[in-house]
Amino acid sequence: MKKVALIMESWMRYFTYAWPSGILQKIRESNLDVNLYIFNSSANWSDDLAYNQGEYNIFRLPDLRDFDGIVLDVNNIADIEVRDALIQRVRESGVPAVVIANWFPGLYAAAVDNYGAMQHVMEHLHGHHGCRSFWFIMGPEGNYENGRRLKSVRDYLKIHQIEEAQYYFGDFGCECGLNGFEALFARAELPDAIVCANDNIAVGVLAAAERRGLTAPGDFLVTGFDDLDKSRYYDPRISTVSHVREKLGYTAMEILEAVWCGRPVEEIHYTGTRTIFWDSCGCKSDIVIDLKEHLKNNILYGIETEDFEKQLLKLKYSLTYCDSVQEMLECIAQCVPSLRCDGLYLVTDRRLYSSSQDIFHAEKGQENTVWTQDPFVVQGYPEDMCFALAYTRDGSRAETGQSNAGNRIFPMFECEEPGVDFLFLPLHFRDKCIGYFAIRNAVYLMEKQFLFDIINALTTALENLYSKEKLRDINQVLTALYNHDSMTMLYNRRDLDKLGNRFLKTRHDEGNTVYVVYFDLDRLKYINDKFGHKQGDFAIRTVAQMLQKYFPEPNLTFRLGGDEFLALCAGMSETELDESCRALRDDLQQVRKENACPYELSVSLGYVAAPAGDKRTLAEYVHLADDKMYACKTAGRKA
Repeated sequence: MKKVALIMESWMRYFTYAWPSGILQKIRESNLDVNLYIFNSSANWSDDLAYNQGEYNIFRLPDLRDFDGIVLDVNNIADIEVRDALIQRVRESGVPAVVIANWFPGLYAAAVDNYGAMQHVMEHLHGHHGCRSFWFIMGPEGNYENGRRLKSVRDYLKIHQIEEAQYYFGDFGCECGLNGFEALFARAELPDAIVCANDNIAVGVLAAAERRGLTAPGDFLVTGFDDLDKSRYYDPRISTVSHVREKLGYTAMEILEAVWCGRPVEEIHYTGTRTIFWDSCGCKSDIVIDLKEHLKNNILYGIETEDFEKQLLKLKYSLTYCDSVQEMLECIAQCVPSLRCDGLYLVTDRRLYSSSQDIFHAEKGQENTVWTQDPFVVQGYPEDMCFALAYTRDGSRAETGQSNAGNRIFPMFECEEPGVDFLFLPLHFRDKCIGYFAIRNAVYLMEKQFLFDIINALTTALENLYSKEKLRDINQVLTALYNHDSMTMLYNRRDLDKLGNRFLKTRHDEGNTVYVVYFDLDRLKYINDKFGHKQGDFAIRTVAQMLQKYFPEPNLTFRLGGDEFLALCAGMSETELDESCRALRDDLQQVRKENACPYELSVSLGYVAAPAGDKRTLAEYVHLADDKMYACKTAGRKA
């Protein structure tokens, strides 16, 4: 089974369905043993560079060497560096590649004959209508198709010695026509004809002119390009250039098939065009417009869109009340039938599910809290990824949780059935790569333009949940810091009453004796004054480590002040307690020797037993243990 990668960028937030439609048509008509893998980003609508980086990251997902052919649509990629890096990767892969509606040296091209079609438009306006003055309202200057159309009109003007025209450059939207008309109207006389780079721009020109009481073809002629529905159903109908966009995808697949079969292939293949001259230049076409059918289709599409929006609203509402990633995945799985695809898969960085200790934590035993950043990568995909969700149309669920090497989509998405398409879409929190969505046979979503809204809803919900969980983690850490001594990470005096009394009551209820042990680090002031606070801090942390070693959880250990410590312990005999205290003192001496401390490293201690049934309070026990410790200290004993 051969594999073809289609790498493309949406037009703003609209998926360009024509390319996969044409490719799949060729695959099925010719019974080719080929499956299509589509990698789509939607970055060019946003001014957020970090968001765009997250979108473009989907281009790094596939290892292009895994494929037998590559089809590229790079015309909508706004970031030239991203485009050029992608082209370079394609060349380095050694895989035969076809570029749609563009051309790069060394790669095949399936393109519309923009130059020839625009020549025909100019011949009609100049030769048939006698136009001698022109405005040209065009798309981006750096766009390949716009450049070919622009070169055509400039060559025509030069050959026929027509005075240089007025130009305006923008994008390919209606707004470009509105703004372009107003800009040129402010500085130049109205021309005989306004030539637009596409039908969207032509609609904007006609709308701007109408605001000023001007009409076409009464005051000037107008032409567009692409034969969109706008040209056929606008009033006036707009003269345009018709070409079947799906034919570009079909031709790209034809080129790859020829290369695989070893047949000679030309570098550039042009698809046919047809000029249609309509009301906007005062002409009549023999094309019959079925307005009733158009209105019917629009009504049906509106009903379908309204139904989808209701489903999307319900999904968003449900996702809002999910308290965990697992709940959210269950909610997403329930929406799969409404997507009308054969399968929805979510592959994520395992660290999306990391605990607070992994994501945002304080290192114990250090003076300063160490805050870790979000762990996600911003370029490429991490090695440790997993299936978070794998749901098929028949309701079955594939095994989730299995590992996946970051940029290896195979063998996970291998398929022995030909003519299947897999659509891959990025999952990211701005520039942070979280994973990707994969949708099997996503024709309905691609054709109906529902992709952006559904993926945006799912991504937003996941990001909000992650932020909520992260905030909860932060609060846990801050609570821990509030209750712990910042130097030793032992509990502090602030939490003694709550935790200590709870510990005492629980152990007493179990019938256990609790030992309250009071410690004092000997001569801390002398150590600080004589050897510096760095040595004093070392001594404090060493005592704390020994307390945690000999009185581990579920016992409780506290630092009550500069040189005072407390341990509450149960589940041991008094003999075992004495042995632990003796071992603690011996370990302190060993640390002193190993670190060549120029001072004695020791503690004075005292303890009392609090047997079950005794009515004294914890504060009373602490006071008694403190008295015993002080008696030992003043007597010069360490027992």
